[in-house]
Amino acid sequence: MKNNCAVIGLGNVGKTICYSLIKEKLFNTIYLLDINENLTIAEKNDLSDGVILSSFTNIKKGSYQDLSSCEFIIISAGISQSSVKSRLEQTSSALKIFDSILINLKKANYDKFIIICSNPVDILTFYTIKKLNYDYHKVIGSGTLLDTNRYKNILSTYLNIPSKNINGYVLGEHGSGAVTLFSSTLINNLPLNEYLKANNLSINKEEIEENIKKRGFEIVKGKGATFYGISECVVYIIKNILFSTNNLLPLSILSPSKDFAYSYLVNINKNGIEISKENYLLSDENEKKKLENSKNNLINFIKEKKI
Repeated sequence: MKNNCAVIGLGNVGKTICYSLIKEKLFNTIYLLDINENLTIAEKNDLSDGVILSSFTNIKKGSYQDLSSCEFIIISAGISQSSVKSRLEQTSSALKIFDSILINLKKANYDKFIIICSNPVDILTFYTIKKLNYDYHKVIGSGTLLDTNRYKNILSTYLNIPSKNINGYVLGEHGSGAVTLFSSTLINNLPLNEYLKANNLSINKEEIEENIKKRGFEIVKGKGATFYGISECVVYIIKNILFSTNNLLPLSILSPSKDFAYSYLVNINKNGIEISKENYLLSDENEKKKLENSKNNLINFIKEKKI
């Protein structure tokens, strides 16, 4: 295996991503970058101690000069999840952090894949593409993949079935602006409403959608941060690119109008991502309206903040 990657930002999310990547044995070398030098060295040493027993991956303290050998850069740098009430409140601080990172990426002439999982992820995905004038197919925000996983988990609990039997998506802005596509959800290959009718069941869709949106905040309230779920999402995105799966995933991508980014259903393969033509998922007028509102909120925020 010759692939290398770099993780920028070694907070809870960044270090968990590193650990997950090591266990998957996807890369020959993982470079660690963080403004906290002592933290970087400590994480490098701790992860290296574990690698001896489970993997051949090299863990190195990296620099921006090392990025030329990397197929992927994962940016997880940001501010504490427990320090703000909403993701959009993180914007000013997050943009300052990203400015310092993007300046260095530009100097390094990096031109391969950038995976963003820092919040607010849609704003930062848009900002990265704009600031670097980058190929938008290769800048990928984790978007609503995590929201989609939460949807499947929560719905599986309501229906008392395995989450693997559920095929459904959440699109739009990650977090409070996310829109759950109940109308196109399949349970054991049956449309959700048909499944409910056949099994004499009912669900409160508004309650489920609210629980999806609250889940991250509840996790942060209980343990200070969320990191397992998003880390596995990042690893899954990378695997879909490395193995060129052409899977459909809900990920944050630059809009066709190029004035914002949020999660569309996208095709993902070795060339990156592009918006899928699977428009049959958007047949419900109420869901279309919610997605339009989600889009407009982001556009207005970007204009207001002059991002």
